Amino acid sequence: MKLHKYPVSLLLTLALLAGCSDDTLNKVSPNALTVETFWKTSDDAVQGVNATYSGLQQIGVQRWPLFLFDLRSDEGYSQSPWTELANMTKFITPNSNFEPMYVQWTDLYRAIGRANQVIAYVPDIEMDATLKTRVLSEAKFLRAIFYYYLVMNWGNVPMVLTPQTPNDRPDQATEAQVWAQIEKDLTEAKAGLPVSYDAANVGRATKGAATALLGKVLLQQRKWADAAVQLKEVVDQSPTVYDLVPNYQDNFTATNENNKESVFEVQYASANRGPFDELGGSEGSERAQFFGAPGIGWTDGQPTRWLFNEFMKEKTKDNKVDPRLDVTMWYYRPNDPNYLIYGKTIEERQKLSNGRYTENDRFWRKYQNDYPNQTENYFSPINYRMIRFADVLLMYAEALNETGKTAEAIPLANRVRARVNMPNLPAGMSQAAFREQLRHDRVVELAGESVRFADLKRYGLLGPELAGPASQQNQPPSEANFDTDFKNFVKGKSELLPIPQRELDANPKLKQNPGW
Repeated sequence: MKLHKYPVSLLLTLALLAGCSDDTLNKVSPNALTVETFWKTSDDAVQGVNATYSGLQQIGVQRWPLFLFDLRSDEGYSQSPWTELANMTKFITPNSNFEPMYVQWTDLYRAIGRANQVIAYVPDIEMDATLKTRVLSEAKFLRAIFYYYLVMNWGNVPMVLTPQTPNDRPDQATEAQVWAQIEKDLTEAKAGLPVSYDAANVGRATKGAATALLGKVLLQQRKWADAAVQLKEVVDQSPTVYDLVPNYQDNFTATNENNKESVFEVQYASANRGPFDELGGSEGSERAQFFGAPGIGWTDGQPTRWLFNEFMKEKTKDNKVDPRLDVTMWYYRPNDPNYLIYGKTIEERQKLSNGRYTENDRFWRKYQNDYPNQTENYFSPINYRMIRFADVLLMYAEALNETGKTAEAIPLANRVRARVNMPNLPAGMSQAAFREQLRHDRVVELAGESVRFADLKRYGLLGPELAGPASQQNQPPSEANFDTDFKNFVKGKSELLPIPQRELDANPKLKQNPGW
């Protein structure tokens, strides 16, 4: 399914036209579409929800979460020459209007605005009832995703559930209220979404996607029993609907997309549909360009040594390194002539990058285009697998373990481990022992997939302790066995981002987050 962005400008125009009260501003071309003339047909409804999907492709939703979720966790760090960007991942953010934060905020609310228009206007369209229900359910599913990003990053945020006018100043909802709305949207979406689609519509939200995301949301709130109910529904659809693909690497390339392991993924294509990707003309992902190795991409984010060490904790059944390591990152292997980075040896890469490839350097490989190419750009075609079945299995295992059902949880983790030839965990593990093991298993399975920061928050582990002992904290982040960026973490403050000052200035109802 190609969700082109041409309806986006239309919906933005409609939103503005609906909110203008000044007669001067209301003078528009008689041929221009308005709220009154657009929302008339089933095609309008589908175009409207397609525009909402395209909100997932905006840079505030697809580029900057990589830094806010991946690099602010202990899995990654930044040596970006853009100092303010690197400092953001070190929990140093004096400017609340800094682009990565402000753009994510505005792009999320822009996408919510699109969803709200669909939810408000589609019910009045005379159209096929099943299609109407599906479109409304898709919009609610997407709105839940956008609010998930907001509540995870900012906590108490404005709750906007209807199309806005320029004079609206929405109230600031509590975290509990935002979570409750997300649950409501997902529950209603789940009831109205199909199990699957025909080939022309692959990539749209399914009942399983809404159920899995609802389980994830409940798990994040530590509602273990409720989360287990939802996640079990998805697991019970295996292997008919969902399953693990045999090759772990197939989850992160442009081939074999929308496979059985993919519960929901954001669709991308390499076509550049506009002169500048910054203007929203591209259908491509920017991850590969920003995380690409030196000489290939900007290398604005890199894996930590701590993450590398996690992969070295266990060996496969035949005493080999966990194969997920090579899929996740490149690392220093100068004595292996068959080890190539974008088609060149480490020695060749060192010459091309002024010695950047050393024993203290590691670079992200997951979601990179090195498999067919030797270059990167802003238009990567690799779909982002937002929810994988492997994640569902591990979340379900966590929910069961936390409700005292460890014996039922262990086989779920073993199923994920078996794919990469890791030995089974013993059946008699205690709840505490399995909890620690499962946290490790989530790291090596899901590293670089924007889940670790949420995991650390759920575990209650976010804090300066993640920087390790004082002897480690003065080492460069590339060499330390811990993520030394966390030495700047302030409990009660750094868990959330500062609300942009521009928003505080525009809406006096908003209060800044604690500590900022």
